[in-house]
Amino acid sequence: MAENALTPLGNFEVLEVCGKDGERFLQGQTSQQLSLVDGELAPLTTFCTPKGRILAMAQLLRVSEERLWLVMPAGTAEPLRAHLAKFAPFYKVTLEVSSELSVLGLLGEQALAACADALAAPALAEHDLAMRSVLPSPLQSSEDEEPQTCALARQPSGNTPRAILVGPHAVLSDLATALFARDVAASDDTRWCLEDIRAGLQWVTSAQTDSWLPQMLNLEALAAISFKKGCYTGQEVVARAHFRGRVKKRLQRLTTAQPADLPAVGSKVTSPDGKSLGEVLQAAHDEQGRLELLAVISLRDEEIALALEDGTQLERSALPYAVERRDPEQLKG
Repeated sequence: MAENALTPLGNFEVLEVCGKDGERFLQGQTSQQLSLVDGELAPLTTFCTPKGRILAMAQLLRVSEERLWLVMPAGTAEPLRAHLAKFAPFYKVTLEVSSELSVLGLLGEQALAACADALAAPALAEHDLAMRSVLPSPLQSSEDEEPQTCALARQPSGNTPRAILVGPHAVLSDLATALFARDVAASDDTRWCLEDIRAGLQWVTSAQTDSWLPQMLNLEALAAISFKKGCYTGQEVVARAHFRGRVKKRLQRLTTAQPADLPAVGSKVTSPDGKSLGEVLQAAHDEQGRLELLAVISLRDEEIALALEDGTQLERSALPYAVERRDPEQLKG
């Protein structure tokens, strides 16, 4: 696998929130502190049910004073738009799933630097979840009626630094050509999935909504939850789980010592005697065909050997972060 690579992320889409009340509107709906979404920081966030279960996850990018982009797994933006639309009439805000924006993934600092160079933009700051919007793009045609914004934002990573670039389809197509000319290799979304696993980042897909508390996916360790903000839907349950320590299962990274078949998402992780201890949320092969996966596992069985349903033995592997509260207010510090 190339150290520096470019990956089209067709499995992500963008929900645009526009209007003077956009920040105030989202503040009451999401676990993130919206004042931190300032055009230099692109934190993760969750939208929850009243029972604290995750309806949707997104990375928040502010691209102008009255425009926010929510980068989300494909298939989740429209259900979230419909959910939020119930509250939108009380605010000066519009919600739209964009048909004009694409998402590219960049792997490796060389790829990130090449992207900034192609966009004639300063390099991204090195702190977690740093972002920068670029307006206008030097890649777009001078015949365009108005400048088109692109946004570059870091994402949680394992050993390989990475970022996403969001922008109009044609601009990103031209950018990909420019990056290939700068010795950035082509990759695919299976590589991005592997890097998500190594980063300990589990996106909630349309099939996984209303299943997990944010803490079960370690999202407080990824600074996706502000415990210092006011009320939002599901806050009471999320706060109680944190302050009373009532999280009985959590996301863990698991690997195999030998090559193995890819398990299905939702398949069980079991004990040696076949007892179900958790389930697989995503899985990928590494360079040698061995498995790497993320699974939510019961915390009561931390010393028990783990296996897949077909008997493949699993090993617990380290996450790149401490599983403890990390306040988003401290991301830049």
